[in-house]
Amino acid sequence: MGKDRTIKIIANLIGKTAAHKILVKYTNRPDAINHISSEIDNYRAMLSEYLIQYNWNSYDRDNIKKESEKSLTKELKQNHFEDVSFPSSEKSKILDETILNFFGDS
Repeated sequence: MGKDRTIKIIANLIGKTAAHKILVKYTNRPDAINHISSEIDNYRAMLSEYLIQYNWNSYDRDNIKKESEKSLTKELKQNHFEDVSFPSSEKSKILDETILNFFGDS
């Protein structure tokens, strides 16, 4: 699998992870938090496997962030987010935190 394809997969997983973190924080269904948290853990495990495949330069990271934003926006349009209200600033905050968790400061 090529690096560009891997970037798209990583970005998709980061977007899904961020969306589910928003869902955990703002859900109207507290009974679903355990399930959502386990999905976050699954995404994290898959991400870790993809991240070790290449070295990620700043261009790659910028591309991953841009694609992650698209993925997060798409994920937030899914049915299970219809009744979830959250501040718009939370979207980029959680996405940035999620990316930082995987790539660190460098």
